Amino acid sequence: MSFYENIKNFIKNNTSRSDQLIQSKSLKENKHGRTLSIQYKLQVFASELTTNQEIIDSIIKKIIKKDNTKRSFAGKSDEELTAYPNKIYRYESYQTNRVKLVPSQSNRLEVFVDNIYLGELPEHYTKNALHYLQSTIIMSFAYINGGPYKQWNDQKKQIEHGIDPYDLTIYIQFS
Repeated sequence: MSFYENIKNFIKNNTSRSDQLIQSKSLKENKHGRTLSIQYKLQVFASELTTNQEIIDSIIKKIIKKDNTKRSFAGKSDEELTAYPNKIYRYESYQTNRVKLVPSQSNRLEVFVDNIYLGELPEHYTKNALHYLQSTIIMSFAYINGGPYKQWNDQKKQIEHGIDPYDLTIYIQFS
């Protein structure tokens, strides 16, 4: 058989598989014939999971290094900041979806961000999270809080600069 005939047979044999994939519905749409809805969600700060600022800072460095958007100060110019009275952090748009929940020996859930152990999920979230972890799809991500910021001071009519300690906001939802 020639090379051309081999390619032709390969395409012929695998065409039905491709059609099957194209026609199939996603898991999101398949569950009971309707789209998935959020069953349970939670938000926790890294500072609630650990008091070790060095661990939080090491995770932040990894997120900053790996983030492709590089949208410092939420993409706002100094002129645009005059419309915002709150602090705009340099890395607030940086995030990761590499958040894992791992059951531990003590019936708690350990939280890892970028494969770095952050701490155990607070007890008041653990029971529901363990329940939904077994039967739903999990989506989780972490956003950077703190660090260098700019803030418009309306009284002085100027932008002020400062630095707050880093933290992470971790969102976890079960669908």
